[in-house]
Amino acid sequence: MMRALLWIATALVVLWSGYWFVGKSTVERGFEAFVLAAPGNGLTVSQTGYRVAGFPNRFDLTLTEPRVTDQRSEIRWEAPFVQVFSLSYRPWHVIAAFAPEQVIRTPAEDITLQSEKLQASVVVSPSSALTLDRTTFVGDAIRASSSLGWMLAADTLRFATRSDPSQTNAYDIGLEVLGLSPDPALAARMPDLPPQIAFARIDANATLSAPLDRFAAGSRPGLTALSLREAVLTWGDLSLSAKGDLQVINGLPEGRIALRATGWRNLVVLATSMGLITPEFAPTLTNMMQAVAGSSGDPEVLEMPLIFAAGQMLLGPLPLGPAPRLN
Repeated sequence: MMRALLWIATALVVLWSGYWFVGKSTVERGFEAFVLAAPGNGLTVSQTGYRVAGFPNRFDLTLTEPRVTDQRSEIRWEAPFVQVFSLSYRPWHVIAAFAPEQVIRTPAEDITLQSEKLQASVVVSPSSALTLDRTTFVGDAIRASSSLGWMLAADTLRFATRSDPSQTNAYDIGLEVLGLSPDPALAARMPDLPPQIAFARIDANATLSAPLDRFAAGSRPGLTALSLREAVLTWGDLSLSAKGDLQVINGLPEGRIALRATGWRNLVVLATSMGLITPEFAPTLTNMMQAVAGSSGDPEVLEMPLIFAAGQMLLGPLPLGPAPRLN
């Protein structure tokens, strides 16, 4: 009996070892095929070396000095390394661990991203298309600094998506940021507010023009609709909330977002500091917003719609200029 059990155990070990080494070869071939196919999908991918480890229960792919460039936008991401892990019995769920420092290069600037922890989890459907099911992105002690001189930092970042089966190519999106520190130069222009934004959260649903799957680099899914269930920001006495729905037509948003602001006078200072309005226009905007807030019964609370129509943005009756192009 013991001899039979030993033979069975030995056979299982051999079979599992064979499965792992076959899986290792599959991971290597899959990565090499991805690199070769990348230019046809508008990407350039390079690295100075890679290896697969993790026997017997994981496939751990480590890339040394990876570089990924989007040929259309000329945006490049680079890092000293990145690691991608998956359980050998659940290869459709992968976890990525990023280096403490990464660089995003754009035609306009270079952004250096530093963090104590930065990890992502991706789950795809176990099918040939590998359609995205859900993602999670977590980071601690994050700092972004630009070659143009600005910086941004956050104590904690949480981002997640989940496919919405009730709609085609739709995803629920959640974002939470704690301890967000804006650029010191901007914060210095806001003397009535603390140097750190305590809390920001977004709960939304996005509909895309194509599925997020292994063909996405070629199909280039674009945003077609956005339902903003809730967006909240708390910065000292300034509190912002927003909700509404947008459609994207020819790359431009159409729709209405309802805004509510407590301590709204800080918004005028913020918009002026960011160059969104001129200092000369600031008193006029303040008077107009004060009139709107006064009509609500609480002069410290402002409720106005942010309207996107015909390629333009309006805050209530106030024109803000051209709407941003979303794809």
